[in-house]
Amino acid sequence: MSREELIDRDWWVGLDGWVLQDGNYTDFAVGQVRQFALEFGYQRHERLKPTTRPGVTCQAVDENALYRVNADLIRAADAPMQDGFVLDFGLLAYKEWMVLDDLRPPRAGLRLSGEIYLSVDHFAYMDQLATREGIPPMIYTWRIEEIRLDTSPGIQVEYGHPLYVGPDEGAMTIRDPHRREWRNLRSTDMWGDEGSYTLRCTLLEPTGQQSMARSGRSSPYGPSA
Repeated sequence: MSREELIDRDWWVGLDGWVLQDGNYTDFAVGQVRQFALEFGYQRHERLKPTTRPGVTCQAVDENALYRVNADLIRAADAPMQDGFVLDFGLLAYKEWMVLDDLRPPRAGLRLSGEIYLSVDHFAYMDQLATREGIPPMIYTWRIEEIRLDTSPGIQVEYGHPLYVGPDEGAMTIRDPHRREWRNLRSTDMWGDEGSYTLRCTLLEPTGQQSMARSGRSSPYGPSA
């Protein structure tokens, strides 16, 4: 993808409420310029697959931060949960653990295709990965255009269900993907809202940074100065 294509589009990025409550960022507001790295994820029943399809592409599937990508794995680890995996689909995003359908970690240099969802770095990049060997600069500068709070009704799923994402084996409650409901907000409220957000962002700089130094003197993770 060209640099122009990266900038001249909307990017939908998820933000879990607990990430704010942990103090990793100050509240986000529409119109702010913010800095954060991207974390990617995928459904267990729809893991990324090796491909020989040419080109690096990233196509939005919906407005829930879901994307269909043809991407290069430029950094990998020797064990599924040992270190960081970095995916290049025009922008860079990381994941702390990753396996393919054979339940083995993929090797660096593979081209992978499938669906991923993007979210704001929960701070693993800043806290651990940024200084490790082979991890590239991945903090981008964004303008927040829209904030939506997920108010979809909850459903209970058991371990083994395709949408089950927990590490345990008991039942868990998730948002119903077939009855999506959102409420638009001017800003997040880390203690007043329950659930997760989706941010509609404009990418201001397509080149990643190693740190959040531009975020201002008052806070390393607040609005960009």
